[in-house]
Amino acid sequence: MGTKALADAYRDLVAAAESITGSSPLADADRAQADWLLAHIALSDRALIDAARQVLVGHSAWIDNARAMSKSEIAKVLSATRHTERVDMVRRTARELLAVLDCTSDTAAEVTVRARLAGRNGAVVLDSDLPWGEVIRLRATEHIPGHAASLAAWASPTSAA
Repeated sequence: MGTKALADAYRDLVAAAESITGSSPLADADRAQADWLLAHIALSDRALIDAARQVLVGHSAWIDNARAMSKSEIAKVLSATRHTERVDMVRRTARELLAVLDCTSDTAAEVTVRARLAGRNGAVVLDSDLPWGEVIRLRATEHIPGHAASLAAWASPTSAA
C-alpha cells in the first residue's frame, strides 16, 4: 500500500510535538491536551498496527479505539512517560505501522475492516465496515494532520491567534 501521505503526516505531527518543550509557554490546560493527544495517538496506532497485521495475513480485521480513548489507559501512559518519551512512542508506533503497510499489497486497500470508534466522552461515534484503504486515507489526510495542527497551535499560541 502507498504510505507516502501517511509518512508525511506523521513527520509533520512529530515535528509539531517536538516543538513543544519544557520551556514552551503553554497554559497548563494546553500542555495537558498535548500530553493526552500524544498518548492517544500512540495507543490508537497500536490498534491500527494490530489491524494492519491481520489484513496483511488475510485474516478478518477490526479496529476498536476504546483503549486509545480510555481515561485509565491514557493516565497510565502519562504517569509512566515524559513529553519527549511520548513523542518517541508516537515516532516508533508510526514507524511500525508504516512498515506493516509497506509490506501490504495495494489490493488490500479493498479489504473490509470492522471499525468501532468511540469519541473522547466514550460514546460510540462509528460502528461500521470500512475499506482498509479508507481507514488509512482518513488517518493520513484527516486524523493525523488534525492532531498535528493542534500541537502546532499549542506550540505557537501567539501565531495561532
